[in-house]
Amino acid sequence: MQSKLNLLAVLTAFCSLAAAGEALCATAEGPPRFAVPAGSEGPLVLVVYGDTRFTERQDVVNSVARRALVERIAGEKPAAILIGGDLVYEGSNPSDYQVFRSETGVWSKENIPVFPALGNHEFKGCTPDVHECLENWWNAFDDLPLRPHRWYSVAIGSSLLALVLDSDAPLKPGSAQRAWFEEQVAGAGDQVKFILILLHYPPVRDPFFPRMRDEKEIARYLSAHARSLPQSVLVVGSHVHNYERYSRDGVTYVVSGGGGAKPVPAPRMFGEQSHLRTAVNFHYLRLSLWNDRLSASMVRYDAKKVEGPAAWTEPDRFEIRARN
Repeated sequence: MQSKLNLLAVLTAFCSLAAAGEALCATAEGPPRFAVPAGSEGPLVLVVYGDTRFTERQDVVNSVARRALVERIAGEKPAAILIGGDLVYEGSNPSDYQVFRSETGVWSKENIPVFPALGNHEFKGCTPDVHECLENWWNAFDDLPLRPHRWYSVAIGSSLLALVLDSDAPLKPGSAQRAWFEEQVAGAGDQVKFILILLHYPPVRDPFFPRMRDEKEIARYLSAHARSLPQSVLVVGSHVHNYERYSRDGVTYVVSGGGGAKPVPAPRMFGEQSHLRTAVNFHYLRLSLWNDRLSASMVRYDAKKVEGPAAWTEPDRFEIRARN
């Protein structure tokens, strides 16, 4: 099993965390909510990134960088890892998921729960019938009772709610996923200080990259509502194999697609805030959840240096303050 989950309360209901860290829930139908209890000391650390492309193929990924990131993340000992899609290269190929299980065995040994979002490569090889690909994805995470759902939520500690979306499914007003999303935001509760939205296609990114599906609908919704929410909002997408950071209408948007897939350039125009000068940015995002703030660091791996301290830097950092 990918995650032993002995530190994770797995809940198929709408749940909240009591002050003592116990999970409270009542049975409900619909997408599940999982819970990650807060630690006893210091900040709760999360890792978020995407476009890992676990596969045996060497022409579509930098496997050295992918494995280096996996090992480094294990050393962080995060409370949870959230992956924003394109976990594998070809969703119709069960062997790609086997590579994922094999290379992330160190995460399993550390009992680190993994929460994935669906990306376009999860459906590669299965169009127009995606059932086989979804079965492969659900089976890879059979410790999480996701089937038959494609989106879900995670309560992280008592103050962060993560909404894990499927940006290959409709997000327009009136769609099932959009209705669920708006219900989750509206019903987050006063104890929640931060909402993390994870999806594959980034709602805000360099406009040189075309819009894919309905991801812009999330940005439109947040532009209209985020400033009036009691929670601060962070949106993390992937798909673009690089790193970008933006601020729009009181919301922080990050592109974190440096998990190992072949790099693509980022022009860094139109208000991009990291101002990185490096073209290739294999990386992950480390989030540290404090009582009143969410601190973030982009942890970059230099594939040319391969090993040693010089291979690792943190060239972009930012902080989001709680509103309530």
